[in-house]
Amino acid sequence: MKLQFLYRRRWLLMYLPILAGLLLGCAWAAVVWKPLPPQRVVLATGPAGSSYLRLAQSYAARLERLGVQVDIITHPRPQDALDRLARPADAVDVALAQGLYAQQGLPVQGLAAVGHEIVWVFARGGVQGIAQMRGLRIAAAATGSSNHRAAEMLLAHARIKPEEVRFEPLVGDAAIAALADDRVDVVVHVATGESSTAAALARMDGVRLVTVERAGALAAREPRLRPLVIPQGSIELRSDIPSTDVAAMATLTHLLVRPGLHPALQRTLLDVAHEVHSTGGFLEGQGQYPSVRGGDFPLSPVAQQYALGIRPWLETLLPYRAAQWAELVLYALVPLSALALVLLRRVPVFIEWRVNAALQHFYGELKFLEADMVKIATGDPIALRWVVTRLDKLEKQVADMDLPDRFADRWYTLREHLSSARERLLKLRAR
Repeated sequence: MKLQFLYRRRWLLMYLPILAGLLLGCAWAAVVWKPLPPQRVVLATGPAGSSYLRLAQSYAARLERLGVQVDIITHPRPQDALDRLARPADAVDVALAQGLYAQQGLPVQGLAAVGHEIVWVFARGGVQGIAQMRGLRIAAAATGSSNHRAAEMLLAHARIKPEEVRFEPLVGDAAIAALADDRVDVVVHVATGESSTAAALARMDGVRLVTVERAGALAAREPRLRPLVIPQGSIELRSDIPSTDVAAMATLTHLLVRPGLHPALQRTLLDVAHEVHSTGGFLEGQGQYPSVRGGDFPLSPVAQQYALGIRPWLETLLPYRAAQWAELVLYALVPLSALALVLLRRVPVFIEWRVNAALQHFYGELKFLEADMVKIATGDPIALRWVVTRLDKLEKQVADMDLPDRFADRWYTLREHLSSARERLLKLRAR
């Protein structure tokens, strides 16, 4: 490539490619390497009117104050939210689910356990424990629901087979009415301590809260259930409900995300979880939740780092959205811009280096030619003719050089040196 062409087309051949590389690098950093967190998140939850929906609305209100729009999707069954989160093709980012639905190999990650739900067991008559439920009618919602799963676990713990009882697909007000009308003998209901269904069942005449025998042994065999004690009078102190301490089981409520959700958004969800759940609730201590210990789902790596206090330092200084922009600018745009600036400043140096290399090449050839001239004997016309041919070729190459105007003085100096070499050669031939 001619140097003059390279110099005149330096914007097209060097400056513009560097600027285009800068833009492509910034686009790659913003999309692939350090993308900004999404401005909208889809949160899946249980049925409309449930405690899960109220909890999701609390999350949405706090996230929207941070500039994250939340789309809440309700489902007829609580397990449907987890099923949609586990499908990669579905557009669900976050879900609230019970630990009873945890299975091996689900493509979801847990951020934290945000609370627990008690397995309430209410029965009529003289039912004192789970072992006395053989042959009874049990209202435990539909097959596959958390109520039904919990009932099957409790019965298996008491060595009662499912075919030895009669399950009724009733839940909520329907289960309360069936127990009041003596159409069922037992109601198994998985819910929080603030559940209106549990409160109504606890206050019914002739209905008692059934204790779970050997609750610790059941928890050791079934990790998705945790033992707890419902203290005497904790439901209603004045009416002394329950009348004695009751051993019961509970399952954890989990805040789940799909793998690959933006780490900044996961940390923000954990911040919101601390705001929502740190005050405690029924049989939940102050600061007990959210917790990353003993979860039923695989823990997200971001949640592990969060539990250790590891998070980007900019997020501790700036608001949520500003911190993400600052990280992108500081760690991606600034280094790429600095590199592009260095390359742009090296373009003139590169052109000068090319000119120097070309001139040095000709000076080197001239030096070898002068050395040969000294060694040539005057009586050797063949050697002199070969030197003259080399000098002619060298002068033609220099004359054809197309240098930028700013290097014209050095080009003329090279021409003068070649002329001096030719004069020396002519004197040598004259001898």
